[in-house]
Amino acid sequence: MFDGIIFGGIALFGIAYWIWSTTKDIKQYKLTKNNRFLIGPIIGILFIGLIIGLNWKNNSEFNKPTLLRAYYDGDFNGTSIDFKTDGTYIFDNHAIGFSEYVYGKYKINGQSISLDRNEIDNIIKTDILEIKDIAENGVDYLAGTYLLQIKPNGNEIERATKFRVVEDNRK
Repeated sequence: MFDGIIFGGIALFGIAYWIWSTTKDIKQYKLTKNNRFLIGPIIGILFIGLIIGLNWKNNSEFNKPTLLRAYYDGDFNGTSIDFKTDGTYIFDNHAIGFSEYVYGKYKINGQSISLDRNEIDNIIKTDILEIKDIAENGVDYLAGTYLLQIKPNGNEIERATKFRVVEDNRK
């Protein structure tokens, strides 16, 4: 949300300045017929198009269909990993209005997920994750399906973050 406020404020200021300078340059062009007065407005249009294109690309990455999404709530911060149906994932580590995204590829085989990297943002410490049902232990976890971090030998990494599965569209 904080990023949106900052981006919106900068965009509003930039568009207002571009409209003001474009109006001024077009008036000068009409008086002098000098093409150099059209350079600023054309560059502004190119930058606006570039920004809209990048925003569209980012939104299309986020809006791909989800296969599996898991989340960890750490009070003032949180972490989620969204596995898309096309074999890509978006890892989101966020705290107090700021987010850091990591993109990658994965392969799923039954309950096991293999990632394209061994560590992600000091939170995921392995390239192997496993989907597993956990019974409530009364202290740390509610009963449900979780995404666990697994060592190469097949054992769960002790004291590693467990992600609660919040959306599962596997058939």
